[in-house]
Amino acid sequence: MANGLAGDMGEVVGMLARISRLGPVPAIGTGDTSVGMTLLSHLGIPYSSIEKPNFKGIVITARRGTRARDLNRVNLFARVPDWDISSCKSSREIVACFGYDRDNGRKLYCTVRARKPNNQGLMLVVDKGFSLVHEVHRSEEGVTTPVASWRLGGLLSKLEKSHGASIWVIAIPSKKDDAEYFHFRYATITSAPKTTEFASLIEQGTITMDHLIWEQSGRNVEKGPLFKINPGNVEALFPVSAKLDLLTL
Repeated sequence: MANGLAGDMGEVVGMLARISRLGPVPAIGTGDTSVGMTLLSHLGIPYSSIEKPNFKGIVITARRGTRARDLNRVNLFARVPDWDISSCKSSREIVACFGYDRDNGRKLYCTVRARKPNNQGLMLVVDKGFSLVHEVHRSEEGVTTPVASWRLGGLLSKLEKSHGASIWVIAIPSKKDDAEYFHFRYATITSAPKTTEFASLIEQGTITMDHLIWEQSGRNVEKGPLFKINPGNVEALFPVSAKLDLLTL
């Protein structure tokens, strides 16, 4: 039991507290995924770019930040569009229409949100009447063209599957001899998501979608689309049951 938490939750919090007492530990890998890879390595959990990592059904998410401010958007889940109701019928078609030539191939690495188009002219639109989320392209002349669509029910199902009881760990980053270190210091425990808030959070621009499409020599790789939430708004989607300073446990 850790901090009054029993069962599997108490066990994983105890493991996190022991990792926190190690102080700053060397990062594994680089980029946005390194903080999660580092924590999972210390927990003995295999890293997967497809499924959210979990310990006995408890989802574990790590991100850079401080006690006062988180530094990265939080990855909720990945889900391709429902191609049967989409104007574009594949990620290859999307990158062909809206991508850019880079690194001897064609890429579309961008964040798409509601309220305003990004540099590629892409934005999200929620149709609550038909329970759909659309990605559209808006030209400089204001002409809107449909791109891709998701059934809201499918997105909510993936959200519920990806996040039951969850622990959100904040790692304080630091540098030493040009190498990055993470001190896994704070944790927030949440229960199942409030799915009724999901569509509204997309409309507000709080939940966004990232394209990660790369095509080269006829080979197409799609690492998303990834639906993410601004870290300061996690509690709008996930009810909080506890906030912990792991170093004090």
